Amino acid sequence: MRFRSWRFTAFIAMAVIASALVLASQTVRAQAPNGAKRLAFVIGNGAYTAIPPLQNALNDATATRSVLQEAGFEVVPATDATLSDLRGALDRFIQRVREAGRGTTALVYYAGHAVQLDGTNYLLPVDLRPQRSADIPAQALSLSDILRRLDGTGAVSKIVVLDACRNNPFATAELSRGLALQLVDGAQDGIRSEAGLARIDSGSGTFVAFSTSPGATAADGAGANSPFTTAFLREIREPGLPVEQLFRRIRLSVHDATGGQQIPWDTSSLITDFAFFQSPAAAAGTAPPTAPATAQTPSLTLRPTAASLRAMAPAAAYRAAIAWDRRDLYRATLEAHPDDERALRLHRTLALRTEETAWAETVRAGDAESFRLFARLYPGSQHVAEALRLAPGAPSRNRVQTAAICPVCPALAPRSRRADYTPRAEAPARVAPARSAPPPRPAPPSAAPAPAGGVEPLPPALLPGKPRWTGFYVGGSVGGADQRSPTVIQGVGPRDSVATSIAAGNVASRLSPSGSNAVFTGQIGFNYQLGPMVLGAETDFSAMHTGGRKASTVNPFGVEVTTQAQTELFTLGTVRARAGIAFGDLLVFATGGYAYGHLGQRGAIAPVPTNNPTYAGSNPQMTSGWALGGGLEYAMGPMLSVKLDYLHYDLGTQRLVLGETAGFFTDEYATMRAKTRGDMVRMGLNIGF
Repeated sequence: MRFRSWRFTAFIAMAVIASALVLASQTVRAQAPNGAKRLAFVIGNGAYTAIPPLQNALNDATATRSVLQEAGFEVVPATDATLSDLRGALDRFIQRVREAGRGTTALVYYAGHAVQLDGTNYLLPVDLRPQRSADIPAQALSLSDILRRLDGTGAVSKIVVLDACRNNPFATAELSRGLALQLVDGAQDGIRSEAGLARIDSGSGTFVAFSTSPGATAADGAGANSPFTTAFLREIREPGLPVEQLFRRIRLSVHDATGGQQIPWDTSSLITDFAFFQSPAAAAGTAPPTAPATAQTPSLTLRPTAASLRAMAPAAAYRAAIAWDRRDLYRATLEAHPDDERALRLHRTLALRTEETAWAETVRAGDAESFRLFARLYPGSQHVAEALRLAPGAPSRNRVQTAAICPVCPALAPRSRRADYTPRAEAPARVAPARSAPPPRPAPPSAAPAPAGGVEPLPPALLPGKPRWTGFYVGGSVGGADQRSPTVIQGVGPRDSVATSIAAGNVASRLSPSGSNAVFTGQIGFNYQLGPMVLGAETDFSAMHTGGRKASTVNPFGVEVTTQAQTELFTLGTVRARAGIAFGDLLVFATGGYAYGHLGQRGAIAPVPTNNPTYAGSNPQMTSGWALGGGLEYAMGPMLSVKLDYLHYDLGTQRLVLGETAGFFTDEYATMRAKTRGDMVRMGLNIGF
C-alpha cells in the first residue's frame, strides 16, 4: 500500500514538474533574448467574396506566424477576417501590448488586399462590398489608426510589414494603383527619412515595410508564398541581422525574383537595435561579422557615397542603389553611370518615388493650394483626379508650402541616423580635441524654434495664392451669326416738279434684309477670382460676312417700281466687362460693353419703264453700338479651358440717301433708315498664362 502511494506521489510530482517546464518554455518563447516582451498581430485575408480572392495570403500568414513564434513572439492571429473580426482582434492585441509595459516590441504583419484612397492606406476585410471609393473608409481598417493606437501602448519598437496591394482589384476603378507613402517621424534619425518630411502617421520607434514601392502593385506569387514573403521567411533566420539590413536583403531578393518589376520599400525611425534572432556573438557583447561586399552583393551596412558609386561597375552601383532605395543614391547612380542599360529603370523608379513623396506631403498639407499645385507639377500623375476632386472642399491657406512639395528638397546639415551606422566593432575610435571648443552661443530669446524636419518656415505670403480663374488668357472661337436690319423708306421727292418723277407714296415703305453666316473670332482677356466670384474684361474681333438683301415691287397706276435694300456686316469687335460665378472647374459668366463694326449699306428704287429716273445709293461706314451676352467656360486643365458663349449686338440706325443716277435732276429723292442688330453663338478654347 505504501509502495503504491509512493508511486502515485512520484507520478504527481513528475506531472507538476513537466507542466512547470512547459509553462516556462512558453514564457521564454514569448520573451526576446534580452528579456523584453515580443507580441505580433498576424493577419491573412484571402477568401474575399466581392473582389478577387488571393491564393497565397493564408499561406503567407501561416508561415510568418510560425517563424515569429520561433523568434519569441506571442502571436494574435486573424485569418479571413471580417471588419468586426479585425477590429476585435486588434483590440485584443493592443490590450496585450499595453499590459506588457514599456520595452515591448509590437509587430503587425498583413497579407491580403489593400488600397490607398486620398493618401491613406486601408487593409481590406473579406466582407468588403464597396460601391464607390467613398465607401472604403467605413468598410476597411486604416493603417494610420493602427499606428496611432500602437503609439499609445508605450511599445519601444513598432514594426509593420505589409505584403499587400496584390493584383489590385480596383486597378481599373477610381482608386489608385498602389499603397500610399507611409510617413513616420524621423526626429530620432538625425537626418530626414526617405521622404524627408514631417510626421503624420506615427511617432519615433517605428519601422514600416511595404512589399512594393509606393503607388505600385505587388505579385501574389505562383508558388506557395508571395515573392516578398518568400524572401522574408528565408532572410529572417539570419542570427543577429538588424531589421534594416534584413529588409535591404529582402529588397534585392524580390527585385531579382520579379525581374525588377517589384521593389519593396521601407521607412525607419527605430531608436533601438532590433534583430529577430540573436546571434551568439551579439550575446557575448561583440558585433556580429558582416559579409564583405561583392559585385553582386553590395554592402548593406556602409551606406554608399557618390564617390563610391562612381568607382563601382555599373551593375554593382545599380544594385547598391536598389538595396538602399534612396532618392539621393538613385540620382548619384544616374550621374555616375548615365549610359548604363539599367538607367531607364532607375529613372522610372526615381520618378515614381518623387511623385509619391510629393503626393504624401500634399495630403499632409491638406489645403486647396497644395492640391492644385500638385496637379500642375505632376499633370500625368494617377493622383491628379484625386487632387482636383479634393481641392474644392479643402481649406485655403493663401500660400503653398512649395519648399516641402518640390521634387528636390533643400539639403540639411549632414547628420547620421542609427539605421546607417557602421557596426560598432568597426567604428573608429574618437580622438580627444587638443583644446575644448568654446560653448555654443545661446539663441536669442525672441528666435522662433525651427520646425521638425529642419525646414525653415516660409515668410507670410504678400499676395493670395493664384486661383484657377485668375490670369490673362488668349483664345479663338468659331460659330454662327444671324443678322436683321429692319429698313424704313421715307420719300422726300424732287424740289422741281417733273412729269416723270415718282411720288414717295408709290414705293414700298418697309423692308427687312437679313441673313446668317459663319463667324471666326479671336479673343484676349483677364480674370481675377475673389472666392466664387470672377471679374474680368475681354476684347474680341470677329471676321464675318453677315446680312442680306431684300426687294419689294409695287405697281401704282401702271408704273412698276422695285425697291431694294441691302445691309452687310463684314467685321465686328467688342470690348466688354465680364462677371461670373465659379463652381469648381465650371464658370458661368455674363458680359456687356461696347461694340463696333464695318457695315456696308446699299439701296435703290428702279421704275419700269426705264425712261423714268432711277434712284440709288451706297454707304460703307464704321458704326458702333453695344453688346450683351453670357456663357459657360470649363477648365480642362491648369492652362486650358473650353468656352461656349452667346452675344447680342446692336449697331444703331444708319441713314442712306438715294439720289437720281441719270438725267438732269440730282436732288435727293428718298432716305433709307436701317437698324442693324444680330445674335452670335460661338464655341472655342482659351489658353491661360
